[in-house]
Amino acid sequence: MPTRDYYEVLGVKRDASPDDLKKAYRALAMQYHPDRRPGDEEAARRFREITEAWQVLSDPEQRARYDSLGPLFRADGKPPTPEDLNAYVAGTFANLFGRKKREKGEDLKYTLSLQLEEVATGCVREVSLRRRTRCGACEGTGAEPKTGRKPCAPCKGSGRSPTRVLLRTDCPHCDGRGWVKIADCRSCDGRGALDLSELLKIRVPAGVANGQKLKIKGKGDEPKDGGAPGDLLVLLSVAEHPLFRRRGLDLLCEAPLLFTEAALGAELQVPTLTGVTTIRIPSGTPSGRIFKLSGRGLPEAGGKAVGDLQVKVVVEVPPALEPEARAALSRLSGVFTARQHPARQQWDEALAARRSPGDRP
Repeated sequence: MPTRDYYEVLGVKRDASPDDLKKAYRALAMQYHPDRRPGDEEAARRFREITEAWQVLSDPEQRARYDSLGPLFRADGKPPTPEDLNAYVAGTFANLFGRKKREKGEDLKYTLSLQLEEVATGCVREVSLRRRTRCGACEGTGAEPKTGRKPCAPCKGSGRSPTRVLLRTDCPHCDGRGWVKIADCRSCDGRGALDLSELLKIRVPAGVANGQKLKIKGKGDEPKDGGAPGDLLVLLSVAEHPLFRRRGLDLLCEAPLLFTEAALGAELQVPTLTGVTTIRIPSGTPSGRIFKLSGRGLPEAGGKAVGDLQVKVVVEVPPALEPEARAALSRLSGVFTARQHPARQQWDEALAARRSPGDRP
């Protein structure tokens, strides 16, 4: 739906000829073309508005439909949706009572990398963020203070269009401000805003998840018209840990265990998020056994629960042996009996029961 009268946008009467439309469009397009006014967001918006009006009014069929439908016109030819009707009614009442809704500033996005240890305790991180803030010198107008603007001639400084009450009644030449810019603000080069770096403290609660978003209200870009600033959306990215894997609130890690430690038992040092602790490995511990350390995992975000640390011991087999070690193991293997390897004994008995007379033992 058009937000303002297309004829007013081009500055022509409703009975303007195609040639008059073309002349008006070309003059305005040259005036507001982004190539002639780089970095001027207001000029870019006006150029898009002028182009939209020209595309509709230069097509005889589109123009006829626009003249009959007015504010309920849609360029795709479809009937207005309930949302369009609601917006039209709200806009009409806003015009009647002189209320103009100020736009909110753009939201900003920032990715914050965290270590797993910071997830466990929560942290406060200070980051440098570049934000767009309203120029204080010109108060967001983009015009040089005192000398940079003059009253709008078409609306005589009222900011209101004298025609088309049913459509938005802001003057299209000054966008309802009642004045036009004649000189750019020297502080912001006419942009009405400044891009400044700001140090922000971001508080990250304990127990957050990878990919979770935090919203910091009012720390996005500020709009030029004095509306509310946007928000800062912080995406949390938790780095992979060299020792731990996360499963919900629990932490998992694997600890290598020597054969002698598994067979005889040992005191084994294992890592935690806050340092190192020692666990007791009973004699005869099989590879793959999991030892649980209660309360050594991650806290629940916003809750009181705490996960566990699960340590899986894996018996490490030496990939190569020195001759002396190989000889020692050979002597040791002769000492072991079936009582020391009951699972292997059951395995051998099961195989023996399946052998046929011709199989080699």
